[in-house]
Amino acid sequence: MLFKTTKVASSLKLTVIVDIDKKGKEKHGTKKLGNIKTTAVDADLFAVGQAISNIKNYPLVGIDREDQFSLVGS
Repeated sequence: MLFKTTKVASSLKLTVIVDIDKKGKEKHGTKKLGNIKTTAVDADLFAVGQAISNIKNYPLVGIDREDQFSLVGS
């Protein structure tokens, strides 16, 4: 079967350190920003993630892009 993939949505997920427990283990939290243009360039999203982390109180440990695709068979 032939099929076509189409990117239908993108989001940006930031992972930060929100706490450190008594044993020194980091506790992480995430913030997901939706409605990102599907045509956004990865370098631009990375820059936005870093800029947002600069105004937050928590250290940034990860920036992820999540894309959603639609599969249509023919």
